[in-house]
Amino acid sequence: MSEVVCNYAIARFRPYRETSEFVNVGVVLICQQVNYFGYLFETRRYKRITDFFPELDLEVFKAGLSGLLKELTRITGREHQEELKQLVLREEAQASLARFRELVRPREALFHFGETGTVLAMEPRAKLKEMFKYYIERQFARDREYQEIIMRRHLAEFLRKHELERHYKTDQKVGDETYHVILPFVHLQGSQVRKAIKPLHLDKEGSTEIYRYGDAWVSTVRRLKQMDLLPKELLFTVKPPKTNPKRMTAAKEICRELESLDTVTIPFGDSNRILEFARV
Repeated sequence: MSEVVCNYAIARFRPYRETSEFVNVGVVLICQQVNYFGYLFETRRYKRITDFFPELDLEVFKAGLSGLLKELTRITGREHQEELKQLVLREEAQASLARFRELVRPREALFHFGETGTVLAMEPRAKLKEMFKYYIERQFARDREYQEIIMRRHLAEFLRKHELERHYKTDQKVGDETYHVILPFVHLQGSQVRKAIKPLHLDKEGSTEIYRYGDAWVSTVRRLKQMDLLPKELLFTVKPPKTNPKRMTAAKEICRELESLDTVTIPFGDSNRILEFARV
């Protein structure tokens, strides 16, 4: 089979229109030449959703996704597409494309689609799986810093919501030319660092990874303290593991070591205590 032209769109979950934040949750792909119209969505693992939106009632996502999947089954006629066609009537192909365009048109809803893209594929079903792995399962999302990027976005929105954003500079160097570190949220009084906030993601796959990552920050804080460069108040907003005892123990030990160095650790979900610290 020679390469065929496919159109695709990435499905996004956006619970809060005010912030425009979204998470990719699925892919739809159509190939007129073989009359293929397929989709793949994450329907079992919801950790990515709760990582992006920790305050969200997960049932809102599940109910919305269920409705979307029912609609997709109806408009794609997927249950009848076990075999790809070699010859497709023009009218049939145009009807499928019209349904695809209607599905992915811009709309204000919990679930919407990004811009339509075009890709060549030897086999549309294999291409759909490949795109799902990249855009949804996202191997790069497992990088240790990625979850902290998500946490940072939420902290930035949190500061905006409480009208504290103007008091904090982002990505500021803390320290001097001999030794320094970049922290995401820093409050200055003159040229002096008064407060700083750093998200710390400790919900990692194993206790070893938690110790290694946490130890790096313990070492950094210790060095700043020894050189009299530590901010007067430094907060780590921590996302710890929730179930595994060994991982939970590792995260608690890291937090205790950070606190012993005159910093504050607060669970990432404890909005009241974070707000109390952040006020200036």
